[in-house]
This record gives sequence, structure tokens and C-alpha cells, in this order.
Amino acid sequence: MTEPMIGVPWGILGFLLVLGPLIFFHELGHLLTAKLGKVAVEEFGFGFPPRLVTLGRWGETVLSINAIPFGGFVRLRGEDDPEVPDGFAARPWPWRLLILAAGPSMNMLVAWGVLILIFLLGVPAPQVQIQEVAPESPAARAGLQSGDLILALDGVSVSTTEEVRKLAQDRRGQTVTLRIRRDGVEREVSVYVRPNPPPGQGAMGVIIATVPDYSRIQRFSVSGAIARGTAMFAVLIGQLFSLPARIVLGLVPPGVLQPAGPVRIGAEAGEALQTSVQVGSPDVFLTFIALISLAIAFTNLLPIPALDGGRILFVLVEAIRGRRLDPRRERVIHLIGFFFLLALLFFLTVREVGELSRSAGP
Repeated sequence: MTEPMIGVPWGILGFLLVLGPLIFFHELGHLLTAKLGKVAVEEFGFGFPPRLVTLGRWGETVLSINAIPFGGFVRLRGEDDPEVPDGFAARPWPWRLLILAAGPSMNMLVAWGVLILIFLLGVPAPQVQIQEVAPESPAARAGLQSGDLILALDGVSVSTTEEVRKLAQDRRGQTVTLRIRRDGVEREVSVYVRPNPPPGQGAMGVIIATVPDYSRIQRFSVSGAIARGTAMFAVLIGQLFSLPARIVLGLVPPGVLQPAGPVRIGAEAGEALQTSVQVGSPDVFLTFIALISLAIAFTNLLPIPALDGGRILFVLVEAIRGRRLDPRRERVIHLIGFFFLLALLFFLTVREVGELSRSAGP
């Protein structure tokens, strides 16, 4: 059996551990806010029907476990019919807006919590690794190789590419001493730092990157983990929600918005899970969970009919106009959007299964 198929169990497990819980929490956000807004919730299900077990009731809400172990769902009473007194559509627009936004907001909250957890459990210390060595460069003449780890420059310990670049910048035109590690053995080499390197080459002739050192795990206090997790969360939110503007400005290629189906997400989740197991640290898998949770929030906020963002758009139009749109017309628009999303999901699944089959072929 070929390597791609060996990862199938990991992909299935990663899929269940990532998308299932994240969609469950998304729907839980809708449920709790609907309850707070006095909207009748007919059923809250873990997984998708058919129903396997009825766990009980929370007021009028049936709590169920369903056969397809993927996420969950909330069935609101009167979702599209404002004539139902305790239904969703009968509530004032601020409450409907809050209930609709609660799902994506819950995903953002989960991502924030996971990022804090990463720093509480510990992250690998950074280290600088040489990725490429330019031919005929000072680094090549000094015998540096791809994969070497740079530990210090002129006796100054370094752990990030920024530190190496700053020290090298201050020593242009000089010969510096690098302490490196190769195959577990440390040694020192002398490298000339060119003041005017050729285009596309660094001063020493190396391409370097900051990579994790899983032999050294850094753990943080609760306050430190909250601070670092919050900072990372802010950076990711800024990058994600500025993405459309950056694409329009040509700063990012449009291909980054290519949608991913369940097969691809499962494969990437499995790869992240397997990597975490291999390196003995959960940070790779937990980081993937945080990123997918933010992606779910972002996707659901897109102004597409049937998604939370599409419904939010209708509520905002109602708030601006001072009166709601025809509920029947809105229902048809969301129904069309729902079938479009189903068709897209089917297309992505077929394409990704095909890609997986080709990669697993002889």
C-alpha cells in the first residue's frame, strides 16, 4: 500500500477530532444565545440525523445523539415564519442578529482559548536552520550545508532569523564566527559577511528560517499564556479579515481563497495530528484546530445566502430600511443558497477523492 493511503486512518481521526467539535461549538453558540433570547429551540443534536438516542430535554429542546458523528445542529422554531410567537423570525432584529453572530463568535472564542492552551502546555523553542547555501558564496566556501543549525554568531546566541540578520548587518565587510550544530555535533566556522552581495543572495550566501526545536519546550504562566495567546489571536484575526482587501490590492494571490472540502481538511488534520504524535508535542495539532476554527468563523460570516453571514445581511438590510423583507422571498433565497452550498460540497468532495485516488495510484 502506498504512502498516501497509510495516512487515511489519521485523516479520518483528524477529521473527527477537528471538524466535529468545532461545528458542535458553533451550533452551541446559536443554542445558548437563542435560549437567552427566549427563542424556542426544538432540537439540539450532536452529530447529524438519523437520531440514535434522545438524551433528554432542556425545556422544550430535545437533546439528541445522531448517527453521523460530525458536528451538530440547532433546530429553531419559526426560523422563517414571523407568525410563530416564540419563533426565531418573530424576535426583534437585534436579537436575531445576536443569535446569528453567536456561532462564528463561538468559533473565535474557541480559537482564542486553544491558542492560550498551546502556550500553557508548552511550545518548542525557536532555532535557526540553514535552508539553502548559494554556490560559490562565503557560506559555501566555509563548508556550511543545508540543515545546519546556527547557534551563535561571534559568541552571541541566536534563536531567530531576525537576530542573525541584525548581527550580520552590523558586521558587513568582516569575517564572523558561527557556532553551528550538524548531526548533533557542534563546531565553529568562519564566514565572510559581504557588504554588497549579489541580487537574491544574503550577505553570507545562505537562506535561513526559524524552525521549532522540540527538544526544548517553553512553558508559560497563566498570565504569560493569555498574553501570548491573545497576541497571536489578534495577528491571525487581522490577517484573516484583511484577506479580501489584500487580494483586491494584489498583495495576496486569489488562489489562497480556494475552498477546501472535508476530504482535504481531514487529510491536513490527520497530517497535523500525526506530526504532533511524532514530535511529542500537541502544538502542531492545536494550532491547526485554532486556524480551522477561525476559518469556520470567517466562512460563516461571508454574505452568502444560507450561511450566517447571508442571514445577517438580510437582518442588517431590515434594520436600515425599518421593515423586513418578504419572509417567503427570503426563504427561497436561502434555500437556493443552501442547494448551491450542497452542490459545492459535493463537487469539492468528488474532486478531492479523485486527487487522493490519483496520489495513491501505482
